[in-house]
Formats: sequence, structure tokens, C-alpha cells
Amino acid sequence: MRAVALLGGVVLAVASISAGSDPVSAQSTVPSAGAPTFNKDVAPIVYSKCASCHREGEVAPMSLITYEQVRPWARAIKNKVVAREMPPWGADPKETLPMRNDVSLSDAQIQTLVAWVDAGAPRGNPADLPPAPTFTTGWTNGSEPDAILEMPVEFDIPAEGELGVQMFYSKVPWNEDRFAEVVELRPGNRAVVHHAGIFFVDIPEGARLVNGRIVDSEGKVIGDRGSSGLPSTEGSLPGSSKLLSWVPGRGLDHHRADVGKRIPAGKYVNWQMHYNPTGKPEKDRSRLGLWFNKVPVTHEVLIRQAGDPLATTKGGLSLYRAEYKEVEYKADPSSTRRSRSTPNIPPYVESWSLTGITPVTEDITLYAMSPHMHLRGKSLKWVVTYPDGREQTILSVPKFDFNWQFNYELAEPLRIPAGSKITGVGFYDNSPKNRWNPAPHLEVYWSEQSWDEMYQPFTEYSVDSQDLTKKAGTTTSSQQRQQR
Repeated sequence: MRAVALLGGVVLAVASISAGSDPVSAQSTVPSAGAPTFNKDVAPIVYSKCASCHREGEVAPMSLITYEQVRPWARAIKNKVVAREMPPWGADPKETLPMRNDVSLSDAQIQTLVAWVDAGAPRGNPADLPPAPTFTTGWTNGSEPDAILEMPVEFDIPAEGELGVQMFYSKVPWNEDRFAEVVELRPGNRAVVHHAGIFFVDIPEGARLVNGRIVDSEGKVIGDRGSSGLPSTEGSLPGSSKLLSWVPGRGLDHHRADVGKRIPAGKYVNWQMHYNPTGKPEKDRSRLGLWFNKVPVTHEVLIRQAGDPLATTKGGLSLYRAEYKEVEYKADPSSTRRSRSTPNIPPYVESWSLTGITPVTEDITLYAMSPHMHLRGKSLKWVVTYPDGREQTILSVPKFDFNWQFNYELAEPLRIPAGSKITGVGFYDNSPKNRWNPAPHLEVYWSEQSWDEMYQPFTEYSVDSQDLTKKAGTTTSSQQRQQR
């Protein structure tokens, strides 16, 4: 994904920005009366909203720290912020609840940048310039993790070809459950990591690990997608087995101080890594950083997508509608699970819908949502319908961007009572109007490859009744140690 989509997006961005750039002029250093200046008005905005990516060694194509670096891009900056293309933030502010990780600019900040550019982008008084921001190297969270887990092997990615999801396994290295407030997946090689997921699983009885792969008693590799003897997550609440996802724009999850993701003792870390070849041989060995909760954990964060039943709904069926018709579910004869047969997206269709509905069968608390689609993804929004029939849009991403897939964290947790429902409404554009569409004349299948599609409106929530402080033995000695 990085090599194909993000790099392409950066190249296009550079081209469009370059078209709007202009050279530094001597006159631009002298402000007109009342006009904003870089040193006093613009630098604080750039430092707080832009510099984390627009600096040496980061993903953005140019550094924006000094006046000399910012001034040549003044006109392009104006165009990008007025169009709300930069900083990247997909949520519609009019339909979305406040988010604590919102990186978008306020109307006042946009007006300041526009007025500065229109005034000739003056430098201003050197005494007004605030100190340049400092950034820690390494982990995005800004500090060393309490624990670091590493992929069990370094994986070789061939120069060409199509790779399915690679499955690696390593043992959770402690003897008691622990809870993480912050989790971060750090790719060893960003150029090749398309997306990744971290899960906790049990391996089949009698199996063992060899070079990070599961092998049976006969030495046969198992545990890959499509193989028999898959690891299981039985014994856990549905949604507890997933720790986090890594996609462009996401890979660092912040939970609440007293709400965390369980790192279960006795299980195995399942590294689900999807790589894109870059045209030359590559290697990757990604790492997982964990920052443990420092206060007693009251609730466990569960990750499920709109359309799947709540973790505590026994025997609940998933509910999906494609083009407003219910998607057929078929029983899997090898298990108690059911699989859906989502129809393919037809050629040339401009607005094709897929909706998932989760009945809320008991009180829950919602913390965050993250959309995941591929190149035909057009929009995704989450709507809560309350027991009295009232509807509330809690997140709307009207222009889904494959290159920037955020985890939208609510500023305040949302209590959703039993009798409600959560609906995730997605639309896809398989027409020539979609500039990212590689083949509008072909129908689109459902798979992990970028040219196929996915529908994953993830939600992060806890079940109110699952209060760990009221369950005997759940506030373990390991939690107490984490608080020290």
C-alpha cells in the first residue's frame, strides 16, 4: 500500500503543490499593516499541525520548519488548506462528533493562513518566532514502550509477484494477563508493508513453532489462511483477540487511562502481515510497542465492525445489506461460524452501497471508529439509532482516502443503551470518475489485495456489564505492578 498508493499520492501532491509555488520575493519579508506574519501567526500553526509529517525523514515530500522552507509553498499551502486537503483528516466536521485526535485546522486558522498568503507571506519580527518543535526519534508515541515484542523472524519479500497475508506467531512472554493503554505497530520497512493486523490466538494441540510458523507433528506448516488446523480464539470474548491494525495513517492506538486492550498470557501473538513487492528484494521485521495502563483497568476494549453482533450476544448473526438487499449467510460445516457471500461490485457503478448493522443488545460504551476500504472506497459513516427512533451520525467520512486511514477517537466516550443499533453505511465508486480506480470495466472482488475491496467499519467499545473491578480475581497482581 505504501509503495503503490501512498507514494503515488505523494507524487501527485508534489506535482500539484509545485504548480502553485512561487519564489521568495524580497518584498514578502515586510508585513503590511495588520497582516499576519510567519513568525507571530503562521509558525505556531505550522509547528502544531504540519511539522510532525513535514520534516526531515518523515512521510511528507518537503520540510516545513523554517520560513525559508515554508515561503516557496505559500500559495500551495493556501489552496490545500482552503480545500481542507491538508492536514489530512477525513471526518466531516458538520456531521461528526468531536474527536480528541482531530488534526484538522479551525476556520480561524485557515483564515489566518489565507490572509498571510494574500498579504505576500511576510516574515515578521524575529522576536515573535516561537521555538521550533522538537520530535523524538523512534516510536511515534514519543517514549520508549514498557515492552517491545518483535516479529519472530526477518521476512524476505521478493522483488515481484503477488503475496497473500503472511502469518507469523510468537509466544506472549509473560504469565499473567496485562492491559495496554497505548499500542503501536512499527514496521521495519514501511515501503513494503501494505497493511498489518495483530491478534492473539491459541495454536492447535500438538503443534509447535518453527521459524515463526506453526507446524504439526509431521512437520507440515499450518496456520496460514486457507489451511486446516487454524489457530483459534475460543475462550475469549469476540473482539478481544484483535489488538490493532496498521494502515497508512494508523498504527498507534491510544485508549483511556482506565480502559485497555488485554494482552493475554498463555496465548500467541499472530502477526498478520501483508506486503507489496517494490521491484527489488526487500526485508521486514516489524515491532510492537506496548505502554501498560498505570491505573486499575475497569473495562476491556473490544474491536468489532458494524454488522457483527456484540461480543456478548450469544448466537447472534451478522447483518449486512448490499444495495439494500440482505446479504446471504451460509453455515460453515467445519465450525459453528457463518460466512457471508457479499456480491461483487459491478463494472462502471458510481455509487454502490454496503451496510452493516449491529443490534445493541446491552449497554455499551463507544470509544473510537476506523474505516478500512480499498481503491474503490468512496465514503463511510456510522449512525446510531436509539430505542426511541432518534438517529445520530457520530462519524462521517464523505471522501474516503485510501492513503489516510485514521482511527477516529471520540473526545468523550459515547454511552449507547440496549435497544439501539449501530449502522455502518459504505459506498464504492467503480466508475472512471474515481481517479484511483485501476479498472472500472471489471467487477470487483472481496479480498486483501488493493485492487480488490474490503468493508471494515471498525468500532472500539466496551460492554458496560463487563466491569473488571467487580469480577473476582480480575484485578490481578500484574495490574497492580503496572501501576507502580
